[in-house]
Amino acid sequence: MHSWLQRFSLCALTILLCAGLSAGADLASANRAYEQKDYATALKELAPLAEQGNAEAQFDLGRMYLMGQGVLKDPDQAIKWFKASAAQGNANAQFFLGSFYLLPHRDISEGLKWLRLSAEQGNQDAQLFLGKAYLDGSEELRRDPVQADMWLRLAAEKNLEFYQNELRAAERQMTAGQAAKGKALAEAWKPKHGLRPDEKTEPRGKAGT
Repeated sequence: MHSWLQRFSLCALTILLCAGLSAGADLASANRAYEQKDYATALKELAPLAEQGNAEAQFDLGRMYLMGQGVLKDPDQAIKWFKASAAQGNANAQFFLGSFYLLPHRDISEGLKWLRLSAEQGNQDAQLFLGKAYLDGSEELRRDPVQADMWLRLAAEKNLEFYQNELRAAERQMTAGQAAKGKALAEAWKPKHGLRPDEKTEPRGKAGT
Protein backbone atom coordinates (compact mmCIF):
# COMPACT_ATOMS: atom_id res chain seq x y z
CA MET A 1 0.00 0.00 0.00
CA HIS A 2 1.21 3.53 -0.79
CA SER A 3 2.42 5.33 2.36
CA TRP A 4 -0.16 8.10 1.93
CA LEU A 5 -2.92 5.49 1.73
CA GLN A 6 -1.80 3.96 5.01
CA ARG A 7 -2.06 7.38 6.67
CA PHE A 8 -5.36 8.05 4.90
CA SER A 9 -6.82 4.82 6.28
CA LEU A 10 -6.09 5.82 9.88
CA CYS A 11 -7.29 9.41 9.41
CA ALA A 12 -10.56 8.43 7.71
CA LEU A 13 -11.33 5.90 10.45
CA THR A 14 -10.59 8.45 13.19
CA ILE A 15 -12.84 11.08 11.64
CA LEU A 16 -15.59 8.54 11.11
CA LEU A 17 -15.53 7.43 14.75
CA CYS A 18 -15.11 10.84 16.38
CA ALA A 19 -17.34 13.16 14.38
CA GLY A 20 -20.84 14.06 15.48
CA LEU A 21 -23.72 14.73 13.14
CA SER A 22 -23.76 17.73 10.83
CA ALA A 23 -25.02 21.04 12.16
CA GLY A 24 -28.19 22.73 10.93
CA ALA A 25 -31.57 23.79 12.27
CA ASP A 26 -33.33 20.93 10.49
CA LEU A 27 -30.95 18.44 12.11
CA ALA A 28 -31.13 19.74 15.70
CA SER A 29 -33.46 17.00 16.93
CA ALA A 30 -31.40 14.28 15.25
CA ASN A 31 -28.25 15.76 16.77
CA ARG A 32 -29.68 15.67 20.27
CA ALA A 33 -30.71 12.05 19.88
CA TYR A 34 -27.33 11.10 18.40
CA GLU A 35 -25.39 12.75 21.23
CA GLN A 36 -27.50 10.77 23.70
CA LYS A 37 -26.69 7.60 21.73
CA ASP A 38 -30.37 7.24 20.89
CA TYR A 39 -29.49 6.12 17.39
CA ALA A 40 -32.95 4.77 16.58
CA THR A 41 -34.48 8.21 17.11
CA ALA A 42 -31.67 9.94 15.23
CA LEU A 43 -32.22 7.59 12.31
CA LYS A 44 -35.97 8.23 12.40
CA GLU A 45 -35.33 11.99 12.27
CA LEU A 46 -32.72 11.79 9.53
CA ALA A 47 -34.44 9.43 7.10
CA PRO A 48 -37.26 11.75 5.92
CA LEU A 49 -34.85 14.69 5.62
CA ALA A 50 -32.52 12.57 3.53
CA GLU A 51 -35.40 11.42 1.32
CA GLN A 52 -36.35 15.08 0.82
CA GLY A 53 -32.85 15.81 -0.50
CA ASN A 54 -31.13 17.34 2.55
CA ALA A 55 -27.45 16.78 1.74
CA GLU A 56 -26.28 16.90 5.37
CA ALA A 57 -28.95 14.39 6.45
CA GLN A 58 -27.96 12.14 3.53
CA PHE A 59 -24.33 12.21 4.66
CA ASP A 60 -25.24 11.52 8.30
CA LEU A 61 -27.59 8.72 7.33
CA GLY A 62 -24.87 7.15 5.17
CA ARG A 63 -22.44 7.28 8.08
CA MET A 64 -24.91 5.60 10.41
CA TYR A 65 -25.48 2.81 7.90
CA LEU A 66 -21.72 2.41 7.50
CA MET A 67 -21.14 2.16 11.26
CA GLY A 68 -24.30 0.22 12.13
CA GLN A 69 -25.71 2.87 14.45
CA GLY A 70 -29.43 2.25 15.03
CA VAL A 71 -29.49 -0.06 12.02
CA LEU A 72 -27.64 -3.10 10.74
CA LYS A 73 -24.43 -2.24 8.94
CA ASP A 74 -25.20 -1.85 5.25
CA PRO A 75 -22.31 -0.56 3.09
CA ASP A 76 -24.55 -0.46 0.01
CA GLN A 77 -27.02 1.87 1.74
CA ALA A 78 -24.13 3.92 3.11
CA ILE A 79 -22.68 4.43 -0.35
CA LYS A 80 -26.12 5.22 -1.77
CA TRP A 81 -26.52 8.10 0.69
CA PHE A 82 -22.89 9.25 0.43
CA LYS A 83 -23.30 9.44 -3.36
CA ALA A 84 -26.55 11.40 -3.07
CA SER A 85 -24.93 13.88 -0.67
CA ALA A 86 -21.67 14.08 -2.62
CA ALA A 87 -23.56 14.81 -5.84
CA GLN A 88 -24.98 17.90 -4.11
CA GLY A 89 -21.47 19.07 -3.24
CA ASN A 90 -21.17 17.96 0.40
CA ALA A 91 -17.42 17.95 1.00
CA ASN A 92 -17.59 15.42 3.82
CA ALA A 93 -19.60 12.99 1.74
CA GLN A 94 -17.08 13.39 -1.07
CA PHE A 95 -14.25 12.68 1.39
CA PHE A 96 -15.88 9.53 2.75
CA LEU A 97 -16.96 8.36 -0.69
CA GLY A 98 -13.35 8.76 -1.74
CA SER A 99 -12.27 6.74 1.30
CA PHE A 100 -14.66 3.95 0.34
CA TYR A 101 -13.05 3.62 -3.07
CA LEU A 102 -9.50 4.07 -1.81
CA LEU A 103 -9.73 1.54 1.00
CA PRO A 104 -8.98 -1.22 0.50
CA HIS A 105 -7.91 -0.39 -3.06
CA ARG A 106 -11.35 -0.82 -4.60
CA ASP A 107 -10.77 1.87 -7.21
CA ILE A 108 -7.97 4.35 -6.53
CA SER A 109 -8.77 6.50 -9.57
CA GLU A 110 -12.41 6.88 -8.50
CA GLY A 111 -11.33 7.53 -4.92
CA LEU A 112 -8.92 10.26 -5.99
CA LYS A 113 -11.68 11.87 -8.06
CA TRP A 114 -13.89 12.29 -4.98
CA LEU A 115 -10.95 13.27 -2.81
CA ARG A 116 -10.14 16.07 -5.27
CA LEU A 117 -13.72 17.33 -5.31
CA SER A 118 -13.69 17.48 -1.53
CA ALA A 119 -10.31 19.23 -1.52
CA GLU A 120 -11.56 21.79 -4.02
CA GLN A 121 -14.27 22.73 -1.52
CA GLY A 122 -11.74 23.33 1.23
CA ASN A 123 -11.93 20.04 3.15
CA GLN A 124 -8.66 20.14 5.09
CA ASP A 125 -8.12 16.39 5.32
CA ALA A 126 -8.89 15.88 1.64
CA GLN A 127 -6.36 18.60 0.78
CA LEU A 128 -3.79 16.93 3.02
CA PHE A 129 -4.12 13.49 1.48
CA LEU A 130 -4.39 14.75 -2.08
CA GLY A 131 -1.12 16.58 -1.45
CA LYS A 132 0.46 13.43 -0.06
CA ALA A 133 -0.82 11.43 -3.02
CA TYR A 134 0.91 13.87 -5.39
CA LEU A 135 4.06 13.75 -3.27
CA ASP A 136 4.30 9.95 -3.35
CA GLY A 137 2.98 9.37 -6.86
CA SER A 138 1.45 6.12 -8.07
CA GLU A 139 0.25 4.38 -11.21
CA GLU A 140 -2.99 6.31 -10.89
CA LEU A 141 -1.46 9.73 -10.18
CA ARG A 142 1.87 10.96 -11.49
CA ARG A 143 4.20 12.36 -8.82
CA ASP A 144 4.03 16.16 -8.87
CA PRO A 145 5.83 18.00 -6.03
CA VAL A 146 4.39 21.36 -7.11
CA GLN A 147 0.79 20.12 -6.84
CA ALA A 148 1.74 18.39 -3.59
CA ASP A 149 3.02 21.66 -2.12
CA MET A 150 -0.08 23.53 -3.24
CA TRP A 151 -2.53 21.14 -1.57
CA LEU A 152 -0.46 20.63 1.57
CA ARG A 153 -0.06 24.41 1.90
CA LEU A 154 -3.82 24.91 1.64
CA ALA A 155 -4.37 22.19 4.25
CA ALA A 156 -1.90 23.96 6.56
CA GLU A 157 -3.61 27.35 6.23
CA LYS A 158 -5.14 27.28 9.70
CA ASN A 159 -1.68 26.89 11.25
CA LEU A 160 -2.59 23.69 13.10
CA GLU A 161 0.66 22.00 14.09
CA PHE A 162 -0.08 18.62 12.52
CA TYR A 163 -0.76 20.07 9.07
CA GLN A 164 2.16 22.49 9.33
CA ASN A 165 4.47 19.59 10.17
CA GLU A 166 3.22 17.65 7.17
CA LEU A 167 3.96 20.62 4.91
CA ARG A 168 7.45 21.10 6.33
CA ALA A 169 8.26 17.39 5.97
CA ALA A 170 7.05 17.40 2.38
CA GLU A 171 9.06 20.47 1.44
CA ARG A 172 12.23 18.70 2.55
CA GLN A 173 11.57 16.38 -0.40
CA MET A 174 11.26 19.27 -2.88
CA THR A 175 13.50 21.86 -4.43
CA ALA A 176 13.08 25.49 -3.38
CA GLY A 177 11.74 26.20 -6.86
CA GLN A 178 9.05 23.52 -6.59
CA ALA A 179 7.94 24.84 -3.21
CA ALA A 180 7.78 28.39 -4.55
CA LYS A 181 5.64 27.28 -7.49
CA GLY A 182 3.35 25.39 -5.11
CA LYS A 183 2.93 28.48 -2.97
CA ALA A 184 2.05 30.54 -6.04
CA LEU A 185 -0.55 27.96 -7.10
CA ALA A 186 -2.09 27.99 -3.63
CA GLU A 187 -2.40 31.78 -3.71
CA ALA A 188 -3.92 31.61 -7.20
CA TRP A 189 -6.41 28.94 -6.06
CA LYS A 190 -8.00 31.18 -3.44
CA PRO A 191 -9.59 33.88 -5.61
CA LYS A 192 -11.04 31.19 -7.87
CA HIS A 193 -12.82 29.80 -4.83
CA GLY A 194 -14.12 33.11 -3.50
CA LEU A 195 -11.24 33.83 -1.12
CA ARG A 196 -8.74 36.67 -0.89
CA PRO A 197 -5.10 35.59 -1.33
CA ASP A 198 -4.47 36.28 2.39
CA GLU A 199 -7.69 34.60 3.56
CA LYS A 200 -7.78 31.20 5.25
CA THR A 201 -9.74 28.38 3.66
CA GLU A 202 -12.93 27.34 5.43
CA PRO A 203 -14.25 23.89 4.46
CA ARG A 204 -17.88 23.45 3.50
CA GLY A 205 -19.76 20.48 4.87
CA LYS A 206 -17.21 19.74 7.61
CA ALA A 207 -18.17 16.88 9.88
CA GLY A 208 -19.28 17.77 13.37
CA THR A 209 -19.84 21.48 12.65
